Amino acid sequence: MKMMIVVGAAAICLGCGGEAMAAADPAASRAESLCNGVLDAVKQTKEATAQARAHNLLPVVERSFNLEAMAQFAIGAPWTTMSAREQSELVSALTRYTAARYAQEFDGFHGQRCAIDPAVTARGPDRLVKSQIIEGGDSTSVNYRLREYGGSWKVIDVFYKGVSQLATERADFAGVLRSGGAPALKAKLDDLTAKMR
Repeated sequence: MKMMIVVGAAAICLGCGGEAMAAADPAASRAESLCNGVLDAVKQTKEATAQARAHNLLPVVERSFNLEAMAQFAIGAPWTTMSAREQSELVSALTRYTAARYAQEFDGFHGQRCAIDPAVTARGPDRLVKSQIIEGGDSTSVNYRLREYGGSWKVIDVFYKGVSQLATERADFAGVLRSGGAPALKAKLDDLTAKMR
């Protein structure tokens, strides 16, 4: 299993008591739901193609992330100058791109399992959840930043090896936005999504 920035959730648990404590925290529960949802979607995909996996992963991504907030954070100041239609199109493009990234990283189900670190950290309005995906004797750690929207905790950033997905995307998006604005960024995201499929 290949792992990159948007790899899905959950970390080593310190026993059954730790699992119960993690489940009691709504942000940790969301991270756990994301990880298990990704693995279930990949496991249930009958066709061994990235496109089929992305199709099954799309609802998991839509349910677990606040893609509108992530798009706004990653785009920065130019977001405020875009029309409502451009904003909506970019959120949709980013959603498809995120699902395609998961589909590329999870090239199949190989007995992976999730566990959540019960030590959830509050940081202002956000919570940080440490997580791991365990496959055989290997494990990959991923940290998630979540924020509450309308009573539901949503992922707004992912950290892999200490690198923020939002910071990376913001740097990647800046040049495209300067040269061609929202239409160019949408085209770029659509192109990247198509290549991953």
